[in-house]
Amino acid sequence: MNADVKLLLISEDPAYAQDIAARVKGMFPQHLHIHPDEVRHEISRLQPDIVLLHERKDGSGIALIPLIKREVSDALIIYLAERRDPIRARDVNRAGAFDLLFLPEEINALEDVLGRALRAWQLGSGSREAAAEFAWGRGQVIAFTSGKGGCGRSLLASTLAQTLMLESTVGVLLVDLNLQYGGVETYLGVENDRTLYDLTPVLQELNDNHIRSVTVVEPHSQVEVLVSPADAEIGEQIGEEHVERLLRAARLYYDYVLVDLPTEMTPISYTALEEADRIFYVMTPDALSFRIFSRVLDLYAKINVDPTDRLEVLLNRVSRDSELDARDVQQHFGFPVAGIFQEDFKRIQQAINRGHPLRTSRRERGLSPFARDVQKLARALLAQQSGRSAS
Repeated sequence: MNADVKLLLISEDPAYAQDIAARVKGMFPQHLHIHPDEVRHEISRLQPDIVLLHERKDGSGIALIPLIKREVSDALIIYLAERRDPIRARDVNRAGAFDLLFLPEEINALEDVLGRALRAWQLGSGSREAAAEFAWGRGQVIAFTSGKGGCGRSLLASTLAQTLMLESTVGVLLVDLNLQYGGVETYLGVENDRTLYDLTPVLQELNDNHIRSVTVVEPHSQVEVLVSPADAEIGEQIGEEHVERLLRAARLYYDYVLVDLPTEMTPISYTALEEADRIFYVMTPDALSFRIFSRVLDLYAKINVDPTDRLEVLLNRVSRDSELDARDVQQHFGFPVAGIFQEDFKRIQQAINRGHPLRTSRRERGLSPFARDVQKLARALLAQQSGRSAS
């Protein structure tokens, strides 16, 4: 009996949950069952030591592994799957699970696997082992948003995606959710006739091969880009499920998933903001942007988007003549300013007009002031990731 160890069972099947609870209650008096839909809001409060994660019927259970690891980094996760699939098994291991059991044929091995997990927990090796796996296993979704058009949101997202790739060996996916008109393809000089809508037939079983079948690779940085359909009729057929499943699957295969959102708040924007680990709110240093940001925060409160510890400001087009600065943002709103980007209209406009991306090589000389500021932000993000992987 292990009275100090908290075991959490996550399953949407009450019959399976009851059967598994009966099997583990002798080993773990502290055991609790929750539905997968409760994980996002309950996992940090429950702080389990060992998690039994039962595969969902729609196959989306694997997306909960990185979420659990972010909130309870030393938890040991045992994944319970009901179908043998080598790709799923690979992804479960990469995501940081301690072990994988196939039900029902391996249910009798559950006690043995729990015993090994318990020994790992007692030795304190679980945290280091899982952290090492998760450092490979990906995971940050960063949403770029703003309540004001023309602030440089798409340019920042696309240039940061390029720069992260050029400054490191990380994997980056850039997603354009401006479904009616697009945008990032112009900044990066890429074209593709496949979009998020083309993933519809495989939404229930998304993996890296599916995602890469609809992305285009920007040749200079090798960043993968999921372009917008730039078509209102197709855009209307893309729903919240497309976005939710894409972002949850992409966490498993990319270190960074950068999402460029439209200005208006739509169900798709809401879904992306809910899935995001970080929200980069892009604004320019003027009174109108400040007023609109206040209204955006009011809207967040009304629709229950919680920006706490997630929202950071990117202050774009800063010059000597700017009427407001980063200190004004922090004093007025209380959110940190993650990056300050200098006004650089001439060089940026030249690159856009020629159809050239702002970054073209790893060791590029003569970077524009804007590109140098983006490079500073990229290096800060990479340093933060390195610190998390080492901890």
